[in-house]
Amino acid sequence: MAAPLLQLKDIVLTFGGTPLLAGAELSVGSGERVSLIGRNGSGKSTLLRIAAGVTEPDRGSVFVQPGAVVRYLPQEPDFSGFATSLAYVEAGLRLSDDHHADDPHAARQKLEQLGLTGEEDPAHLSGGEARRAGLARVLAADPDILLLDEPTNHLDLTTIEWLERDLGARRTALVIVSHDRRFLSNLSRSMVWLDRGRTRRIERGFAQFEEW
Repeated sequence: MAAPLLQLKDIVLTFGGTPLLAGAELSVGSGERVSLIGRNGSGKSTLLRIAAGVTEPDRGSVFVQPGAVVRYLPQEPDFSGFATSLAYVEAGLRLSDDHHADDPHAARQKLEQLGLTGEEDPAHLSGGEARRAGLARVLAADPDILLLDEPTNHLDLTTIEWLERDLGARRTALVIVSHDRRFLSNLSRSMVWLDRGRTRRIERGFAQFEEW
């Protein structure tokens, strides 16, 4: 069996004396599509941030396969320091020896596919525009793993359907947190249920969650 691209083991995290994660686990192999589900406040976004290397757990291990490219879409992108939406998206491209390892045109292409020009001032983006700029940044890099936190927030139906097609055509591994049940049903092939700090996994898509 191939080694996972990303593996979180025995993740423990306490906030203000209250245990949030108490031995949570997450394993993602090449091309897997995982929906991370649980009640509001159960720690789904926190587990994604730990997987992305943004948050450090109190205990546990985080393994990323050497050379694997991981991109994380937070609920609230940080545009500080970027003069245009294009500059923000370009900053997500991989660099190698001072040159783009990714196609330098990919940033503008993804922005245009998502209805942006690249010249927008990030400080004045609407909620929907900010979400689309964030998506362009993580998609343009063509990563091995995408960690997506509420990717359909603020998006219209046409854009959501475009995103479904784009993600469905990729071989990228996906971990998705979303309240959009249709989106999860259409894309996920596995479920990880986070409940009271611990995780359970089943190799079925979200469409079978109620039955599970």
